[in-house]
Amino acid sequence: MRRDKHIEKGGKTGKHVQNTPRGGKWASKFEDATVKGGKGEVHAKKALGQHFLTDESIAQRIADLVDDSVGHVVEIGPGMGMMTKYLYPKFGERLLCLEIDGESVEFLGRQVWAQGLQVWHGDFLQATNEVWVKSDVKMALIGNYPYNISTQIVFQLLECGVKVSQFAGMFQKEVAERLAAGEGNKDYGITSILLQAYYDCRYEFTVHEGSFNPPPKVKSGVIDCRLKNVLPTCDYGALKLVVKTAFSQRRKTLGNALKSLTASRESFVLPEGWAAKRAEQLTVEDYLYLAECWTKNA
Repeated sequence: MRRDKHIEKGGKTGKHVQNTPRGGKWASKFEDATVKGGKGEVHAKKALGQHFLTDESIAQRIADLVDDSVGHVVEIGPGMGMMTKYLYPKFGERLLCLEIDGESVEFLGRQVWAQGLQVWHGDFLQATNEVWVKSDVKMALIGNYPYNISTQIVFQLLECGVKVSQFAGMFQKEVAERLAAGEGNKDYGITSILLQAYYDCRYEFTVHEGSFNPPPKVKSGVIDCRLKNVLPTCDYGALKLVVKTAFSQRRKTLGNALKSLTASRESFVLPEGWAAKRAEQLTVEDYLYLAECWTKNA
């Protein structure tokens, strides 16, 4: 293949794909047979959880979520460029695409409209910050995210050091609802709290199965998350520890669920009345408070 000068070789592909963390709870719902589109198009691969968006209006609607003022836009998994076609004219050299699928990379390299498009060929989950993060400009992360690794993408976003100003795109509907859920909701959980500690999250709209080829067996949901003006002062690691411990035994009261933490640090004490509550009853601010207390009582 003639490699466009703007296409960079990144993480390992090929057989290594099977060794990347691309399974999980929802993977079995996307085990459709490999589907080929028209001549010269890309095969949808089960191992990568690929379901190509075919609805132009949905693609444009998602692309339009990205603020014009963003100085660096990263699209994860452009595939055949359905959304990229709307992002590239708008952002030009400010757009960087990360794509693990070599066939998709080759396809984009053949498109007249994509000439000059920056494509990094590799796995986002294995990409270092140097590949996709720009600390000196306002950043956006967007994509039709592979559903079997979408939660891992959220953790990658948070663990890069809160460099992204806007995080938007399409997830499996249940995951999108979970990320935007408030306390007291059955969908409210670890990822809800960790993401909402740093971002204001809004569920935008639902996308039906027929908007994809091959169609998935579940609906999809689009969210838009904006970095908060005032960010937490607590350590992210402390917040993650407290939240994961609280939800590790979701059916138990917080007094029991957090016993391993309160027992290890005598000065780490739950506020009055909190021990009888359950994990989903505390707000994001409550968990930030607990993380601060955990850190101060080290």
